[in-house]
Amino acid sequence: MSYLVLLPEALVVATAMVALLVGRLTLIPAASRRYLALVTAAIVIVAFGVELWAGAALTTYFGGALVQDRFALFAKAAALLIAAVAIATTDWAAEDSLYLGLAMPLVAAFGVMVAASAADMIGLWAGLELAAAAAVVMVSLRRPDLGLRLLVVGAVASSLVLIGLAFLYASTGNADLTAIRDVIANRTPTLALAIPMLLLLGGLAIRAGIAPFHVGPLPVGLGASPLGAGLVIGFVTVAAATVGIKLVAALAPIPSVYAPYAYAISAVAMVGGGAAALAVRSPRPRMAYLAVAQLGWVAAGLATHFRSGVAASLFLLAAFGVAATCGPALLGRAEAGETAIAGLGVVRPARAAGLALAMLSLAGAPPLAGFFGELAVAAALAQSGNFVLLGLGMLGSVFSIAAAISTLRVLYIQSPIEEARRGAVAALPAVTAFSTAGAVVFCVLIAGYGVFGYPILGLADQGAEALGLR
Repeated sequence: MSYLVLLPEALVVATAMVALLVGRLTLIPAASRRYLALVTAAIVIVAFGVELWAGAALTTYFGGALVQDRFALFAKAAALLIAAVAIATTDWAAEDSLYLGLAMPLVAAFGVMVAASAADMIGLWAGLELAAAAAVVMVSLRRPDLGLRLLVVGAVASSLVLIGLAFLYASTGNADLTAIRDVIANRTPTLALAIPMLLLLGGLAIRAGIAPFHVGPLPVGLGASPLGAGLVIGFVTVAAATVGIKLVAALAPIPSVYAPYAYAISAVAMVGGGAAALAVRSPRPRMAYLAVAQLGWVAAGLATHFRSGVAASLFLLAAFGVAATCGPALLGRAEAGETAIAGLGVVRPARAAGLALAMLSLAGAPPLAGFFGELAVAAALAQSGNFVLLGLGMLGSVFSIAAAISTLRVLYIQSPIEEARRGAVAALPAVTAFSTAGAVVFCVLIAGYGVFGYPILGLADQGAEALGLR
């Protein structure tokens, strides 16, 4: 019964391998391939249900290398839900490969699940690299040059992360996160530890694409396919934030080695991301900058170095992951500036609604998922006395909401696109109908997040407590 907890991981990996094998050998007739997305999403939902049912067990596996606790339960369930909704909302006619497009979100989800359950630094690094590798593959399908660029940026990020982890191991003599926390609790902060930690967190910031390090991955996301952009902007960021949360919990006894950096990066991201989103007009760059701004709120929660702040960040991270990963997929082939989405609310109302809610949620507009997440972080900031950071966050939110409203004006008020451009509807009717249904599910999820906000935030709080925070 205890090993049933590992069934979600097994289902995800097996489904990804089957998708790759089917694509390589073309075992399924062309007429039946349109249902692969539906079957894959259904399997991931089954894995999500198993995780919620069996994942409540508190246990360890493989000699303590993997830990199943409330934090792992929350993060793994969020990753599975993001993967399922992303597959359901994708317009597969706009993707370069159906089979790799199905497999890579699953690989990215598996990477997040590995990082969430990791008990040591090796597992954290491995999970992050798995998610990042999936994004490189998706980007390379359409733009090999951008895939190479992302690979180089990722190599820089991975080097910084490894250097920081190596110094942390050398300073504490342990790779286990719990042991590191116990050792650090009896030590005073030193510059010799603070500098490597800044390198480590800097590497995670590059992976996440948070300002000012967004100049690396963000242009790559803008040139990728819709689902590829979602992996770069959303899923890899979720993996990096998951690793960051676990490391912050391990370093919590000496917050001075990371808190100043978190303050600065969150302030720049919240205000800069919101201002940049307001300045650009094209929908995909605007969505990317809105994601940068909301990620600043996640970092702000970590800067409090208290359980309430980390729990709020985890709560917001789930909402962020769904909107940032699925938003580009909902945008689909409408990538050529504002004219591509003009009047989309008339032509494709379900997908237009999903796109609108994704942007509004990333902007923190009420009463959507992102708003309740940012509200939880704001409460934690006020409780910890970080009113300057809270004020900067509210200023950034004003910019972000104004930018999102500008997109809504184009979607619903401007004249519809021409009939010729409507061909944009996918060639496979079943896939298009499924993606439309996925857009409806996405809308319900984003709009209904606050309805279940209390139990979700309660689970996030239990996850922060499982990491040893008070």
